[in-house]
Amino acid sequence: MFSIIARLKQIATVVLFLLLPLTSMAAQEAQVKTVLIGFSGPLSGVSETFGKSLANAAEMALAETNRQSPRIGGQRVFYRLLRQDDRNDPQTAVAVAKYFLQEGVVAVIGTANSGTAQAVAKIYADAGVALVTPAVSASVLTEQGFGSFFRMIGHDDLAAANLLHYAIRVMNLRRFAVVDNGSLYGVAVSASVHEQVRQLGAQTVARERISYSTDLHQLVRRLKQRGAEAVFFGGYSSQAMLLAQVIQQEGGGLRLMVASMGAAGSTFLIAARSAANGVLAIESGVPTSFMPGWRRFEDDYNQRYGLNLYGLTPFAYDAAQVLMAAMRQCGCTRPRMIVETLRQIVIKGLTGPVAFDAAGNPRNQVFTIYQAQNQRWVPLQTYEDNPAPMRKRGESGESGDDAVAGRDARQP
Repeated sequence: MFSIIARLKQIATVVLFLLLPLTSMAAQEAQVKTVLIGFSGPLSGVSETFGKSLANAAEMALAETNRQSPRIGGQRVFYRLLRQDDRNDPQTAVAVAKYFLQEGVVAVIGTANSGTAQAVAKIYADAGVALVTPAVSASVLTEQGFGSFFRMIGHDDLAAANLLHYAIRVMNLRRFAVVDNGSLYGVAVSASVHEQVRQLGAQTVARERISYSTDLHQLVRRLKQRGAEAVFFGGYSSQAMLLAQVIQQEGGGLRLMVASMGAAGSTFLIAARSAANGVLAIESGVPTSFMPGWRRFEDDYNQRYGLNLYGLTPFAYDAAQVLMAAMRQCGCTRPRMIVETLRQIVIKGLTGPVAFDAAGNPRNQVFTIYQAQNQRWVPLQTYEDNPAPMRKRGESGESGDDAVAGRDARQP
């Protein structure tokens, strides 16, 4: 009897010993670490749909990865996007940045305009937290040495050079009006456009600044009286939609040109309707028809969120992807290690290869020029960087047809 009991005890001990690792593994599996990634952008106001489109795309990327039960350094993780409305306001963006740091975010996707990015870039840099923007194009932001600032899109100087090369050399436009909205982005990109007009031998016949209280009808009449053939607008896409409608109401005769504002998407076409026809827009990246996986992304996005797709929306998706890839590569969620990894990482994204240079710009800055035609954005030309950088005022030399190397985006 005693021998039987002793034998049973031995068996129970062996079984318990065998089950202990399984119990430990189950407990470890149950301890899923939540990884917070911040999103800062306009989630209310005139740019609400734009900001939400960026946040939605980032959320999509995190959700897709979460369904795969991701691990970092052997630890199960769950990615969570912490959305905050910075209202496109620098002071609010600063408050959002401080909140994110208190909450322990490992990185931030945002902001959505250059003014808010300028206000918070140093805060994140001092904290060693990566700020990856899908929308900010002001050249100055990667010239100030903010070590944790990365942008997914090309900067304004290159966008202006390529857009004006096409407008002047290909479309033979000669007389331009240049209008901005007073924002950091608007002022900077408009200055670049004005300089490119001068360098390419054309003429700026008017320079104007507007606000939401400006009478756009009077503005358009004034520009037409001065003989402008085209008007470049540096500002927000919501303002560009209104300007396109006013140009149509005033009888046309002015070609609207915009750069790096995300206009080349369905939202602009739906809002501007027939007034969008003829609008010329330059955006970062190749045409969506050249993006592997675009159709699946577009279908998934529309099913989840509706039709609020902008030209910059897929770059927010890739911003989330590159952050998660950096964490996988470094095997941790420490913010400063993520920053260091971003400086050397290369991934294949929805928008194409994603990699950054030492300043935080895309290593290869690609732009495509589109024209709105019958509720479609038709790609006209794709440029890769700019082999002839902008010369500073006062430098000699001529800009010829080979100033920018491009390829016809209408051909596969």
